[in-house]
Amino acid sequence: MRNILSDFQKEMDLLKLYIDFQNASYKNQSKIEKTKADSVLKSLTISKIKQFDFNSHIISIYGAYEHFVEQLFVKYLNEICSIIKSYNLLPEEIQKNNLNKTLEIIKQLDYRKNKNVKPEKLIEILHKNINENSSVINIDAFKNHSANFRITVIDAYFSEIGIKNISSLIRQYEPLKSFLTINVSDFASKKNSIVFPILEHICDLRNDIAHGVNNVQLINKSILFEYIDFMKIFTTSLYELINNNYLSKIYESNNDEIEVISIFNKEILCFNTKGKKVDRTSKILVKSENHFPNVFLANIKDIQHNKVSIANTELNKNIDIGILVDKKIKNTMNFKLITE
Repeated sequence: MRNILSDFQKEMDLLKLYIDFQNASYKNQSKIEKTKADSVLKSLTISKIKQFDFNSHIISIYGAYEHFVEQLFVKYLNEICSIIKSYNLLPEEIQKNNLNKTLEIIKQLDYRKNKNVKPEKLIEILHKNINENSSVINIDAFKNHSANFRITVIDAYFSEIGIKNISSLIRQYEPLKSFLTINVSDFASKKNSIVFPILEHICDLRNDIAHGVNNVQLINKSILFEYIDFMKIFTTSLYELINNNYLSKIYESNNDEIEVISIFNKEILCFNTKGKKVDRTSKILVKSENHFPNVFLANIKDIQHNKVSIANTELNKNIDIGILVDKKIKNTMNFKLITE
């Protein structure tokens, strides 16, 4: 899922570079055009050029954002269905919405966005869900949507697969939490319209541009860049929230709970291996009830036994070890081991 976020962030950074490049290019071209008798600027006004540019910038921001949300949604669903092997163990919301979502997309097969969706495949998957308890669901059916991704739509979209109250929960995830702490007083209790005005404005602008509204109100470059930066912040926190839900499912399905002997300096975890092979590619799943995210992964930087660094422990040999991890940990947290 991290790659989906990285792609979006890179796209936004490139857009800012392009806008700067575009502005510099226009200044040079304008000087050239002014020397021409048949200059294009006689019919193409500066205000119209700015309008065309602005329209393309907003469409680029929203398009990349919508793609990010869809891909994050699909990746999460695929991962959940690969972890949970039985349909009747999938989140209740997925089971509840599965039939209706499948029927809905069957009615929309003539839509361009659904041109690669095969009706026979939809029916086959639905049959296996109901009759064979297969956890593989119709991802395209759940991905299908018709509204712009305003915050209320994000709420509804993800609630259909069991992730509820995103508009409230996301406020506690970094980096959005820090942004809101500085810019919105008492943000936890404020209405969505006050907390997410930039997201709402981008959706409004996208709608106006797509529907040919004349004289869409332009915003200057510095504010546009602030909008882009906010979208990077918002999508990062959305990723963290969705990833937390994914890691929570991993935590629930993992039976290798670590019985902690002691924790030193908030970074050294001591425990008995119980015969498990542990090396530096192993991961530690950490759960903290009073933390956002409340489940996260810690990497192992070093393993020691009897104060000597070792590459790995031996399978079926019980020994006490201390591992140095790359995250801050506390005695109030719970830990599970992930090995290959």
